[in-house]
Amino acid sequence: MHKPDGVVVLYNPDSSVWANIASYIDYVGLLYVVDNSEQKNLLLIDKIKNHPSTVYIDNKSNLGIASALNRGAKEAISHRASWLLTMDQDSRFDEASLQTLVTFAYSLPEDHKIGVLSPVHKTINTAVPVVKGDILTIEVDSVMTSGNLIYLEAFQSVGGFLEKYFIDCVDHEYCLRLKVNGFKIILHKEIFLEHNLGDIEFISLFGKKVYYTNHSAMRRYYISRNRLDLIFRYGSRFPFFCFKELWKLLIEVLKVILFETDKFRKVFFTVKGGWHFFFNRFGQL
Repeated sequence: MHKPDGVVVLYNPDSSVWANIASYIDYVGLLYVVDNSEQKNLLLIDKIKNHPSTVYIDNKSNLGIASALNRGAKEAISHRASWLLTMDQDSRFDEASLQTLVTFAYSLPEDHKIGVLSPVHKTINTAVPVVKGDILTIEVDSVMTSGNLIYLEAFQSVGGFLEKYFIDCVDHEYCLRLKVNGFKIILHKEIFLEHNLGDIEFISLFGKKVYYTNHSAMRRYYISRNRLDLIFRYGSRFPFFCFKELWKLLIEVLKVILFETDKFRKVFFTVKGGWHFFFNRFGQL
Protein backbone atom coordinates (compact mmCIF):
# COMPACT_ATOMS: atom_id res chain seq x y z
CA MET A 1 0.00 0.00 0.00
CA HIS A 2 1.33 3.43 -0.96
CA LYS A 3 1.85 5.85 1.90
CA PRO A 4 2.91 9.50 1.85
CA ASP A 5 5.36 10.89 4.34
CA GLY A 6 4.05 13.51 6.76
CA VAL A 7 5.18 16.60 8.64
CA VAL A 8 3.66 18.19 11.72
CA VAL A 9 4.94 21.41 13.25
CA LEU A 10 4.99 21.80 17.02
CA TYR A 11 4.92 25.08 18.91
CA ASN A 12 4.69 24.89 22.72
CA PRO A 13 2.20 21.98 22.52
CA ASP A 14 0.32 20.34 25.36
CA SER A 15 0.16 16.56 25.70
CA SER A 16 -3.23 16.34 23.96
CA VAL A 17 -1.42 16.86 20.66
CA TRP A 18 -0.48 13.17 20.69
CA ALA A 19 -4.15 12.23 20.20
CA ASN A 20 -4.22 14.39 17.08
CA ILE A 21 -1.05 12.75 15.76
CA ALA A 22 -2.55 9.31 16.45
CA SER A 23 -5.46 10.10 14.09
CA TYR A 24 -3.17 10.04 11.05
CA ILE A 25 0.17 8.45 11.93
CA ASP A 26 -0.86 4.98 10.67
CA TYR A 27 -1.49 6.44 7.22
CA VAL A 28 2.01 7.83 6.62
CA GLY A 29 5.34 6.14 6.01
CA LEU A 30 7.45 8.49 8.11
CA LEU A 31 6.20 11.45 10.13
CA TYR A 32 8.68 14.30 10.55
CA VAL A 33 7.87 16.16 13.76
CA VAL A 34 9.53 19.57 13.51
CA ASP A 35 9.66 21.29 16.88
CA ASN A 36 9.66 25.10 16.84
CA SER A 37 8.89 25.23 20.56
CA GLU A 38 10.58 27.58 22.96
CA GLN A 39 9.17 25.51 25.84
CA LYS A 40 9.70 21.80 25.26
CA ASN A 41 7.04 19.25 26.23
CA LEU A 42 9.34 16.43 27.32
CA LEU A 43 6.54 13.91 27.84
CA LEU A 44 5.24 14.47 24.31
CA ILE A 45 8.74 14.38 22.85
CA ASP A 46 9.37 11.05 24.57
CA LYS A 47 6.21 9.57 22.99
CA ILE A 48 7.24 10.89 19.59
CA LYS A 49 10.77 9.53 19.78
CA ASN A 50 9.55 6.09 20.87
CA HIS A 51 7.20 5.64 17.92
CA PRO A 52 8.76 3.68 15.03
CA SER A 53 7.24 5.89 12.32
CA THR A 54 8.37 9.28 13.65
CA VAL A 55 11.47 11.38 13.12
CA TYR A 56 11.85 14.14 15.72
CA ILE A 57 13.60 17.32 14.50
CA ASP A 58 14.41 19.99 17.07
CA ASN A 59 14.79 23.45 15.52
CA LYS A 60 16.12 24.73 18.88
CA SER A 61 14.00 27.88 18.45
CA ASN A 62 10.99 29.14 16.52
CA LEU A 63 12.10 29.33 12.88
CA GLY A 64 8.57 29.82 11.58
CA ILE A 65 5.98 27.57 9.96
CA ALA A 66 7.38 27.90 6.43
CA SER A 67 10.88 26.82 7.47
CA ALA A 68 9.49 23.82 9.38
CA LEU A 69 7.33 22.69 6.45
CA ASN A 70 10.27 23.04 4.07
CA ARG A 71 12.42 20.94 6.38
CA GLY A 72 9.81 18.18 6.38
CA ALA A 73 9.47 18.33 2.59
CA LYS A 74 13.22 18.06 2.07
CA GLU A 75 13.36 15.05 4.39
CA ALA A 76 10.50 13.40 2.49
CA ILE A 77 12.18 14.06 -0.86
CA SER A 78 15.40 12.53 0.42
CA HIS A 79 13.39 9.40 1.32
CA ARG A 80 11.85 9.33 -2.19
CA ALA A 81 8.30 10.11 -1.12
CA SER A 82 5.90 11.33 -3.80
CA TRP A 83 3.41 13.08 -1.50
CA LEU A 84 3.72 14.84 1.86
CA LEU A 85 0.93 15.23 4.42
CA THR A 86 1.20 18.65 6.11
CA MET A 87 -0.38 18.96 9.56
CA ASP A 88 -0.87 21.54 12.29
CA GLN A 89 -0.54 20.29 15.85
CA ASP A 90 -4.18 21.17 16.64
CA SER A 91 -5.74 19.27 13.71
CA ARG A 92 -7.07 15.74 13.43
CA PHE A 93 -8.81 13.67 10.76
CA ASP A 94 -12.33 12.28 11.04
CA GLU A 95 -12.00 8.53 11.56
CA ALA A 96 -10.05 6.92 8.68
CA SER A 97 -11.00 9.47 6.00
CA LEU A 98 -7.35 10.24 5.32
CA GLN A 99 -7.04 6.86 3.62
CA THR A 100 -9.55 8.02 1.00
CA LEU A 101 -7.40 11.07 0.26
CA VAL A 102 -4.23 8.95 0.07
CA THR A 103 -5.88 6.41 -2.25
CA PHE A 104 -7.11 9.21 -4.49
CA ALA A 105 -3.62 10.76 -4.67
CA TYR A 106 -1.93 7.52 -5.69
CA SER A 107 -4.62 6.71 -8.26
CA LEU A 108 -3.86 9.84 -10.30
CA PRO A 109 -2.24 9.43 -13.71
CA GLU A 110 1.48 10.16 -13.93
CA ASP A 111 0.91 13.32 -15.97
CA HIS A 112 -1.49 14.94 -13.47
CA LYS A 113 -0.97 18.61 -12.63
CA ILE A 114 -2.27 18.61 -9.06
CA GLY A 115 -0.06 20.45 -6.60
CA VAL A 116 -2.22 20.14 -3.47
CA LEU A 117 -5.02 17.78 -2.42
CA SER A 118 -7.04 19.11 0.50
CA PRO A 119 -9.77 17.85 2.83
CA VAL A 120 -12.67 19.99 3.92
CA HIS A 121 -11.54 22.01 6.92
CA LYS A 122 -14.20 21.93 9.63
CA THR A 123 -13.84 24.95 11.87
CA ILE A 124 -16.27 26.54 14.26
CA ASN A 125 -16.77 29.63 12.09
CA THR A 126 -16.73 28.25 8.54
CA ALA A 127 -19.40 26.45 6.58
CA VAL A 128 -18.75 23.11 4.89
CA PRO A 129 -18.77 23.70 1.12
CA VAL A 130 -21.65 22.18 -0.84
CA VAL A 131 -20.89 20.59 -4.20
CA LYS A 132 -23.83 19.69 -6.44
CA GLY A 133 -24.29 16.27 -7.98
CA ASP A 134 -21.86 13.40 -7.69
CA ILE A 135 -18.72 15.51 -8.06
CA LEU A 136 -16.21 14.47 -5.40
CA THR A 137 -13.64 17.20 -5.99
CA ILE A 138 -13.59 20.89 -6.84
CA GLU A 139 -10.75 23.15 -7.92
CA VAL A 140 -10.10 26.13 -5.64
CA ASP A 141 -7.61 28.98 -5.48
CA SER A 142 -6.16 28.19 -2.06
CA VAL A 143 -6.52 26.05 1.05
CA MET A 144 -5.13 26.11 4.57
CA THR A 145 -2.00 24.03 5.06
CA SER A 146 -3.19 21.51 7.62
CA GLY A 147 -4.41 18.15 6.33
CA ASN A 148 -3.12 18.63 2.79
CA LEU A 149 -1.25 16.22 0.59
CA ILE A 150 1.31 18.23 -1.34
CA TYR A 151 2.83 16.75 -4.47
CA LEU A 152 6.58 16.87 -3.99
CA GLU A 153 7.41 17.05 -7.68
CA ALA A 154 5.39 20.28 -7.83
CA PHE A 155 7.10 21.46 -4.62
CA GLN A 156 10.49 21.04 -6.27
CA SER A 157 9.25 22.72 -9.44
CA VAL A 158 7.93 25.95 -7.87
CA GLY A 159 10.14 26.13 -4.79
CA GLY A 160 9.14 25.66 -1.17
CA PHE A 161 7.03 27.67 1.24
CA LEU A 162 8.03 31.34 1.49
CA GLU A 163 10.18 31.56 4.61
CA LYS A 164 10.26 35.37 4.78
CA TYR A 165 6.56 35.27 5.75
CA PHE A 166 7.49 33.28 8.91
CA ILE A 167 3.81 32.61 9.73
CA ASP A 168 0.43 33.54 8.20
CA CYS A 169 -0.43 33.48 4.48
CA VAL A 170 2.29 30.88 3.93
CA ASP A 171 -0.40 28.49 2.68
CA HIS A 172 -2.13 30.99 0.39
CA GLU A 173 1.11 32.21 -1.18
CA TYR A 174 2.23 28.65 -1.93
CA CYS A 175 -1.12 27.71 -3.48
CA LEU A 176 -1.28 30.79 -5.69
CA ARG A 177 2.31 30.24 -6.82
CA LEU A 178 1.40 26.68 -7.76
CA LYS A 179 -1.54 27.92 -9.82
CA VAL A 180 0.60 30.53 -11.59
CA ASN A 181 2.87 27.65 -12.61
CA GLY A 182 0.04 25.53 -13.98
CA PHE A 183 -0.71 23.27 -11.01
CA LYS A 184 -4.17 22.71 -9.51
CA ILE A 185 -5.43 22.97 -5.93
CA ILE A 186 -8.08 20.30 -5.41
CA LEU A 187 -10.56 20.03 -2.52
CA HIS A 188 -12.06 16.58 -1.84
CA LYS A 189 -15.55 17.08 -0.44
CA GLU A 190 -15.87 13.69 1.31
CA ILE A 191 -12.82 14.05 3.55
CA PHE A 192 -12.96 16.14 6.70
CA LEU A 193 -10.35 17.62 9.01
CA GLU A 194 -11.12 19.02 12.44
CA HIS A 195 -9.16 22.24 12.58
CA ASN A 196 -8.89 24.97 15.24
CA LEU A 197 -8.28 28.60 14.33
CA GLY A 198 -7.09 30.65 17.25
CA ASP A 199 -9.08 31.17 20.44
CA ILE A 200 -12.38 31.72 18.65
CA GLU A 201 -15.28 33.34 20.48
CA PHE A 202 -18.55 34.86 19.32
CA ILE A 203 -21.20 37.32 20.31
CA SER A 204 -24.83 37.40 19.21
CA LEU A 205 -25.60 40.48 17.14
CA PHE A 206 -29.12 41.00 15.76
CA GLY A 207 -29.78 37.28 16.11
CA LYS A 208 -26.61 36.18 14.30
CA LYS A 209 -23.36 34.83 15.68
CA VAL A 210 -20.36 37.04 14.98
CA TYR A 211 -17.06 35.17 15.41
CA TYR A 212 -13.69 36.69 16.23
CA THR A 213 -10.33 34.96 16.63
CA ASN A 214 -8.59 36.67 19.58
CA HIS A 215 -5.23 36.43 17.83
CA SER A 216 -2.37 38.06 19.73
CA ALA A 217 -0.99 41.45 18.76
CA MET A 218 2.08 39.71 17.30
CA ARG A 219 -0.10 37.51 15.06
CA ARG A 220 -1.96 40.62 13.94
CA TYR A 221 1.39 42.01 12.77
CA TYR A 222 2.14 38.99 10.58
CA ILE A 223 -1.43 38.79 9.26
CA SER A 224 -1.37 42.44 8.20
CA ARG A 225 2.13 42.43 6.69
CA ASN A 226 1.83 39.15 4.82
CA ARG A 227 -1.72 39.66 3.53
CA LEU A 228 -0.74 42.99 2.04
CA ASP A 229 2.28 41.39 0.38
CA LEU A 230 0.12 38.55 -0.93
CA ILE A 231 -2.34 41.03 -2.42
CA PHE A 232 0.50 43.02 -3.99
CA ARG A 233 2.07 39.87 -5.51
CA TYR A 234 -1.05 38.20 -6.87
CA GLY A 235 -3.75 40.89 -7.14
CA SER A 236 -3.54 41.11 -10.92
CA ARG A 237 -3.69 37.31 -11.41
CA PHE A 238 -6.30 36.52 -8.74
CA PRO A 239 -8.26 39.75 -8.22
CA PHE A 240 -11.35 38.18 -6.63
CA PHE A 241 -9.35 36.10 -4.15
CA CYS A 242 -7.14 39.06 -3.21
CA PHE A 243 -10.12 41.40 -2.84
CA LYS A 244 -11.63 38.92 -0.38
CA GLU A 245 -8.35 38.84 1.56
CA LEU A 246 -8.28 42.63 1.78
CA TRP A 247 -11.92 42.68 2.88
CA LYS A 248 -11.22 40.05 5.56
CA LEU A 249 -8.30 42.13 6.84
CA LEU A 250 -10.51 45.19 7.20
CA ILE A 251 -13.35 43.26 8.86
CA GLU A 252 -10.94 41.61 11.31
CA VAL A 253 -9.55 44.99 12.34
CA LEU A 254 -13.11 46.21 12.92
CA LYS A 255 -13.83 43.15 15.07
CA VAL A 256 -10.68 43.80 17.10
CA ILE A 257 -11.86 47.34 17.79
CA LEU A 258 -15.42 46.32 18.63
CA PHE A 259 -15.10 43.01 20.46
CA GLU A 260 -11.58 41.98 21.44
CA THR A 261 -9.35 42.79 24.39
CA ASP A 262 -5.93 44.49 24.10
CA LYS A 263 -7.33 46.59 21.27
CA PHE A 264 -4.65 49.28 21.20
CA ARG A 265 -1.71 46.87 20.90
CA LYS A 266 -3.47 44.77 18.26
CA VAL A 267 -4.31 47.80 16.12
CA PHE A 268 -0.78 49.17 16.64
CA PHE A 269 0.81 45.92 15.47
CA THR A 270 -1.60 45.72 12.53
CA VAL A 271 -0.44 49.16 11.41
CA LYS A 272 3.19 48.19 12.07
CA GLY A 273 2.75 45.16 9.84
CA GLY A 274 1.47 47.40 7.04
CA TRP A 275 4.40 49.76 7.60
CA HIS A 276 6.93 46.94 7.39
CA PHE A 277 5.28 45.64 4.21
CA PHE A 278 5.66 49.09 2.65
CA PHE A 279 9.38 49.13 3.52
CA ASN A 280 9.89 45.47 2.56
CA ARG A 281 10.83 44.30 6.07
CA PHE A 282 10.09 40.59 6.45
CA GLY A 283 11.15 37.60 8.53
CA GLN A 284 10.61 37.22 12.26
CA LEU A 285 9.74 40.37 14.19
